Amino acid sequence: MIPTQVVLLGAASYESVSCVTANFQAFVTDLSHEDLDVEENLQEMVELIFKRAVKKPDSAAVFAELCQHLSEVEFQSLSDWSVSVSFRSLLVKHCQAEFMKSLDKEGIHQESWSCLKPVQDVRVTDRLREEQQNAKPSGRFLNMLRFIGELFLSKVLAEKSMHCCIRRLLQKGDGPSLEGLCQLLQMIQQDLEVVTEKELMDTYYNQLDHMAEKGKRAPRLSLLLRETVDARKMAYSTPH
Repeated sequence: MIPTQVVLLGAASYESVSCVTANFQAFVTDLSHEDLDVEENLQEMVELIFKRAVKKPDSAAVFAELCQHLSEVEFQSLSDWSVSVSFRSLLVKHCQAEFMKSLDKEGIHQESWSCLKPVQDVRVTDRLREEQQNAKPSGRFLNMLRFIGELFLSKVLAEKSMHCCIRRLLQKGDGPSLEGLCQLLQMIQQDLEVVTEKELMDTYYNQLDHMAEKGKRAPRLSLLLRETVDARKMAYSTPH
């Protein structure tokens, strides 16, 4: 159990979350001074941890562990006593919102192609579509997916959230989405297999296998897709 209080306001809270990786146990023990029984304060903490975890990807696992501890915080909403507010529920909503926002920002948006319609040049549209398929993701996008993966490994996010992310990334199917998906799967594949029917996982990897074989993919991306598929095959072939 951890204290249900935390430093939240002003520069003090920012510095506390910033240095959490330096002395994790001391930080958890020292969560004090400001009650976590106000939804606005709890939301502020969620956003602050998420921001720092994305900014410091090498410490994503530590921030995920912190979230696992804070998942115990829950109280009744002041605006509606029939509704409970929890750190976990606010974190899930924030992850969903950030994921969709980041996914929409990556690559070249199809909406931008509409301005090319008067040109009537299919080659220009094809070139833009090919650039979209092979574009590289931003560092922030990959860092966000890494933190989301760590939250699943820490049992803060459920497998349902992972399947939602995987399906969205496959559905978009462009370069940034597929590269991000490969990173996510390489992180969580073994743990996700434990709680997922094999047929569903097979469906995901069959799609990646098909995409790796399709033309108009950059060699770099095709190789990454192939490595991700092969990593799962190797995991299954390795004796336990």
